[in-house]
Amino acid sequence: MPKTNQKAPKTAQKAFSYALLVQDLPAVAFQRLKSPNGKISYPFVSEKGRSLLGLSPNENILTDIDGCLDVIHWGDKDAFAEEISRSEKDKNVSREKFRAVLPSGETKWFYGYAKPSFKKDGSVLWNGIWVDVSADKRKDQLQTLVLKHIKEGIIAFDRQGAILICTPAAADLLNCPPEKLENGNVFSLFPDTGTAETLKQFLLNPYNGTDGKAVFVTTMHGKDCNDVILEISLSKADDFFIAQFRDITERRQKEMQLQYLAFHDAETGVGNYAYLKENFPRILEQAKTSKTQIAVLSIAPDSLGQINAVAGHAVGTHLLSEMAKRIQNCLTNQDILLRTSGHHFVVLLCGLEFNLEAESKIESILHAFDKTMVVDGLDFDVSVCIGVCFCPQDGEDIDNLISHADLALEKARSEAKGSMRIYTGELSMPAVANMSMHKKLKQALENNEIFPYFQPQVDIATGRIIGLEALARWKSCDGMIPPADFIPEAEEYGLIDTLAEIILNQACSWNQKWYAMGLSSIPVAVNISGRQFHNESQLLKMVDHVLENTGLPPYLLELELTESSAMYDPKNARRIIQTLLDNNIRCALDDFGTGYSSLSVLRSFPLKKLKIDRSFVLQLSDLKNLEIVRATIAMAHALKLSVLAEGVENKQHFEILRDLGCDIIQGYLFSRPLPAEETEILLSRWDARMASTGRGL
Repeated sequence: MPKTNQKAPKTAQKAFSYALLVQDLPAVAFQRLKSPNGKISYPFVSEKGRSLLGLSPNENILTDIDGCLDVIHWGDKDAFAEEISRSEKDKNVSREKFRAVLPSGETKWFYGYAKPSFKKDGSVLWNGIWVDVSADKRKDQLQTLVLKHIKEGIIAFDRQGAILICTPAAADLLNCPPEKLENGNVFSLFPDTGTAETLKQFLLNPYNGTDGKAVFVTTMHGKDCNDVILEISLSKADDFFIAQFRDITERRQKEMQLQYLAFHDAETGVGNYAYLKENFPRILEQAKTSKTQIAVLSIAPDSLGQINAVAGHAVGTHLLSEMAKRIQNCLTNQDILLRTSGHHFVVLLCGLEFNLEAESKIESILHAFDKTMVVDGLDFDVSVCIGVCFCPQDGEDIDNLISHADLALEKARSEAKGSMRIYTGELSMPAVANMSMHKKLKQALENNEIFPYFQPQVDIATGRIIGLEALARWKSCDGMIPPADFIPEAEEYGLIDTLAEIILNQACSWNQKWYAMGLSSIPVAVNISGRQFHNESQLLKMVDHVLENTGLPPYLLELELTESSAMYDPKNARRIIQTLLDNNIRCALDDFGTGYSSLSVLRSFPLKKLKIDRSFVLQLSDLKNLEIVRATIAMAHALKLSVLAEGVENKQHFEILRDLGCDIIQGYLFSRPLPAEETEILLSRWDARMASTGRGL
């Protein structure tokens, strides 16, 4: 009779005892058996393990010929099989890691080990455990992804400087291979700078008044041998330290560029007023220490009227640069050249023991302008005057010193071209008044004290008002200031552009109002400076901006340019006039007869109107003058231009001009220039029939 208590096979017994031992582990507990014929199977996988692998309790465990479970990711099977083979060969524990692709499609990461035991029949049995490390793996992946995309270099290290972790950007910022950072030392990254010593000092005492934080800047050699400026922020966290690296090279370069622009003139590259204010205390202290003097030179061209009239922005900038270059060539390294405004330069001659030492440099500056300046193919014969004062004799405040030198400059300019004058306390009051006028004019432009008055332009045949000219007027707190007193100042000090733009804007605004009211549909004429006229892009932009803001139709605006500015560059003038005409903006030639015009050039201009200067009209009783006016009217008509005569003050002027065939007249006969409010009344009450007889209102 067979025995009923036969013992179970030993492998099954061990599997059963191993199952009891690991049944509650939250991991995949398994036994792997390699039979003598080389076939690998898994006689036991814990119930919890089957669940983790996505297998049902009774599902067969499928493997390939290398003993890899079917659920193992194909990319990990070779390494898995090699580890099993190595474990058998070396007779030690196998360390196994792999990804498992579950039937649901989910991917999990497992890590574990299996210990082999070798049987007499040649089989090998591994008892092992795989732990689900998916959560940690995802954290590692996320950490790696985050670190990879952090543009700042971050290194965590211990008190000995051993690197614990770092971002990939750290290697780029420090210009070192990534392997140098892996298990490297933070001090070895800075062999040629004091940075390593700074790091050590921080590690020794991180709370030395810094709350466990410190920031410093260092320079390192980057890629392509270019220096890289790094900002390093140090902080302590628990028992390790963090160094954060930022590449601030571009930021520092921009800061340096902004600082340079703040203290240097953008057009000439020399120092500006801000540079002078910042550095003069140091310069003064050096002079006191060395017991030397400082000569303060105020330098400007003898006359700016022609330059402002004909030089566009680009030409003006190049002219300034050439002037600065000529002055600089006369100076030494300890002297300082600055541009404080417009065409005005200031020079500090430093280290002088006697006043006479400044004379040779001043003479060389004056003679530096003897030679014609050629700028953009144009010839400029520019001479300069120089005003001089001395520090400390004339004071130690830089603003007062410049004012003294400016007064001496104005005195020199009033005496002779290419001259110099040394400041004394007895300078004439006209020079002081001129300086005062300049400052007041700037304030007037800022405070809206300058506005247009309007004078009618009358058709001599019909008596109708066919246009208005906008004329600048200045109403100060002291009363009305004549244009003859401030227009030359505006031209001299480069304020004419701003003045012209203010008049243009207000004139267009008033004319649009009268047009909308139905009072008039006539153009308003506005004078523009020669510099504005030859700067085409800026002129068109300004006019477009004003017309858009005021809503005035373009055909109700007329721009007047002087004869001299038009003839300065005829080709450019012709193109600009045509461009304006294409935009329905007419141009008139003002002050005709005061300059030099080539008839062959003049006839090519697409002008609509020619204005005879008032100086000719006021002397119509002179026979030669009368013939000039007659010839001018005949010439203009031959060129199909209408003729306007300025300065018509009496009926005799009216009758002579009518007999000569003049088309339009303007002057006190009909109306003085009026403020806008009175012009509005004039337009509403105008009697054309009376005006056609030459009778004023």
